[in-house]
Amino acid sequence: MIDQSTHEMLAQPLPDEQARQRFVLSLKRHLAGTLRPGMAAVWAREAEPAFVAEHGRPPADRDEAEQALDRSAAYRFTKAVNRVSQELMWQAVGETVYREEDRLREAAARLERERPAGGSLELDPQLEIEPIYKDCYIHLQPEGYVPPDPDGDSIIAGAFYESGGRLYSMGRGMSGGDSKAGAVIGWLRERRPGWEPKRILDLGCSAGGAVTVYAEEFPDAEVHAVDLGSSMLRYAHTRAESIGVPVHFHQMDAGRTRFPDGHFDLIVSHNLFHEISSEKRREIAKETERLLAPGGIAIHQDVDLLFRGKAHWEEAERAYDLSHNNEPFWLAYATCDFAAELREAGFPTQTVSEHKVRKTAGPGFWYVFAAEK
Repeated sequence: MIDQSTHEMLAQPLPDEQARQRFVLSLKRHLAGTLRPGMAAVWAREAEPAFVAEHGRPPADRDEAEQALDRSAAYRFTKAVNRVSQELMWQAVGETVYREEDRLREAAARLERERPAGGSLELDPQLEIEPIYKDCYIHLQPEGYVPPDPDGDSIIAGAFYESGGRLYSMGRGMSGGDSKAGAVIGWLRERRPGWEPKRILDLGCSAGGAVTVYAEEFPDAEVHAVDLGSSMLRYAHTRAESIGVPVHFHQMDAGRTRFPDGHFDLIVSHNLFHEISSEKRREIAKETERLLAPGGIAIHQDVDLLFRGKAHWEEAERAYDLSHNNEPFWLAYATCDFAAELREAGFPTQTVSEHKVRKTAGPGFWYVFAAEK
């Protein structure tokens, strides 16, 4: 197995930078392991009783539950620590990324010229990108997913995404490596033992951390990936080249690609749905149905965030990222029924399924929507 824990395109911290990143890691682990789980007790012992005493009834919905929680100093403190930990994470990572930026640009230029792994990069300067991805720095990532690229050599979006994502994942109890693709591949191997797709597509590939796992797992497959921004894609492409796996990256809208009908045996996405609108999600359902070949399977994975069966206070606590972490589509995903949208797109009911897939590198589960043709 290829070691993806370090590669030429990864920003390398100096000892003092690493020390600051370790502090952030400890803070995030305390937040994820102690403070946020403690909100169940805060709700039961403080927030709900106070609301009932004032109104004579429990909170009727998520908004009222959030109002009740916000009257608790413990909850407000936890929210503040959550926000500060995210800001500190990007500051700590940013010291390394900006110091390494010239080296990363030079490495990217060389890897693009040489293309040692045999992958490719197709950019489309005319692609129309929704303004929110330029104006909203999702999960507070500096410069956002689609930063300006006037000189045609930016790698900053991908560099931030991978370095910040590693630190965030470890703060949530996972390893620094990618666990999303590994979990999906493990689930796929159980469902279809011995099956080998000929063509694979990753929709919304970001910095390329997942798609290279597929390229390694299925070395005979032709692997493609799409995303919106040139900076993100340039990093993902040269990252794959530095690791040594061939992936073909394209600057496309995941809901409106230019691939032929029925072109892919395996279509995947990872942590995409909580960062797109409901309209775009429905477009992706239709595009999935159009692009999937007979006998193929599509697997869309995201965080286990759906509100189904959750108490109002749990919905309120989980909705934190909408208002405080620049995640404008957080609730659109948490309240969605993508399985129904896949059926509306043309997949027969019996071919659509939903699953909780255990993480391979940390506690908990990912959520998966699957469709077969």
